[in-house]
Amino acid sequence: MLRRTLQAVKNLMPRIEVPALYTGERLNYAADYDDLYSKHRMRINLPGQSVSTPLKDSLRTAVSYNSFVAPCATLAGNVELWDYASVWYGCVVRGDVNLVRIGSFSNIQDGTVISEALSPISLEHDGSTVVGHYVTVGHGCQLRACTIEDECLVGMGSVLLENSYMETHSMLGAGSVLQSGDRIPSGELWVGSPAKFHRKLTPEEIDNFRVHARRYTQLAYNHKLQWTPHGSEYIDAEKQGIQVGWKGVMEIDSRFMWNTPSDRETISA
Repeated sequence: MLRRTLQAVKNLMPRIEVPALYTGERLNYAADYDDLYSKHRMRINLPGQSVSTPLKDSLRTAVSYNSFVAPCATLAGNVELWDYASVWYGCVVRGDVNLVRIGSFSNIQDGTVISEALSPISLEHDGSTVVGHYVTVGHGCQLRACTIEDECLVGMGSVLLENSYMETHSMLGAGSVLQSGDRIPSGELWVGSPAKFHRKLTPEEIDNFRVHARRYTQLAYNHKLQWTPHGSEYIDAEKQGIQVGWKGVMEIDSRFMWNTPSDRETISA
């Protein structure tokens, strides 16, 4: 069955005449399933108008120059990525109708999917997804029409359902499911499916939220320096003197990189 399916797919694709290799059973055309250019796009603008941002004439991504989007990640529609935020490999962030906002210095780790609700949830909630500043979202999470305030941590493989909420300095344990309408108060760790209160966080754990986010900002910088586009067509462009990919210097404002609470008080004053 699999062989017949592959043969049917091959017959539908245009054949490119290239040198063939004899495999013992048939002539194997090396380009049978090859595509000259990758059709993947990191940023996709959509037609239409957002309920959350009616002044925009279309659902367009807004990505800070100092942020990092991995080459195989996708941002589609009304998505905002603020300064020094990072979206890692294999992530999908979709704002088909409403807004998805990722704050400064926040990191969305590999394989996470973020979306919004297609219609308002209540009079107070238009269905957008908002991630605050210095937030760490672990690998393989799912976020939908939820709110995460500043300096939070979402463990790997966790799910935040519509209208769920995490207050500042809160944590959701790995593999947990925060149900619709649930709210994690500041300073608490919730775990489980459905997630429930587990214990209070220590001051050291709370301080580490910012440290962890800052570490990912540095990692994003390192990866950004190594990034090159998909395929090999960029080589011809570079031979013509065309700059391909990002080759600048990522300047991090030291005002946002404090290490202790006393530094924070001095800056805010």
